[in-house]
Amino acid sequence: MQIHDVLLPEAAERLYACLAHEVPWGIAFTDGERPNFLGAQEIAGFRQQDWLALVNKAQARAIGERQFRFIYNSYKMVEAYKQHRDPGLVLHHVLEFINSDAFLGLMRGVTGIADIHMAMAQATRYLPGHFLTSHNDIIDKENRRVAYVLNLTKGWRADWGGLLQFTDGHEHVIATFMPTFNSLTLFEVPMWHHVSYVSPFASQGRYAITGWGMARAAAA
Repeated sequence: MQIHDVLLPEAAERLYACLAHEVPWGIAFTDGERPNFLGAQEIAGFRQQDWLALVNKAQARAIGERQFRFIYNSYKMVEAYKQHRDPGLVLHHVLEFINSDAFLGLMRGVTGIADIHMAMAQATRYLPGHFLTSHNDIIDKENRRVAYVLNLTKGWRADWGGLLQFTDGHEHVIATFMPTFNSLTLFEVPMWHHVSYVSPFASQGRYAITGWGMARAAAA
């Protein structure tokens, strides 16, 4: 489901400004069968050929048609918070809010999943050429119950791509959600989904904060 106008207007505008102008973005991508991440400092000196090399690795057909692949800008909010990086960045306060009783209570109330006790988070930016192939969010030893996408993209067009699409396991698209400013998308884990390829003619970034509501680990 998608809930519109989830944040106060001034809060949504402030968060959009942070994502559009203040976040030191890194890049998350697949290289063969492995997920990789390069931080803002590591990519600061990248030239055009360096970016093309990353895109080619993520898109390589030799990996296999069914291999999970992706490339998009990312800011790892939990890691940065724990390491006290980028002091003053409003995303640190956002992480605290996402783990507050108000936000977690909203997730529990809307989904009916009562054992959500914390939330993971990352900020994401999709630019032309970025994508996220089909997956269901299941990770061993992680108790993911609900996935969420806090959308903070303005003026997005459907023909730019970057659409959150859900499939039935047989490659049939059963639902498509537009990146809509100040909306919250929630869906249960597992559910097959992907973010469609962002067109080369998209004229801006697709911004969101994404993550999962997590259940407590089972006692040993």
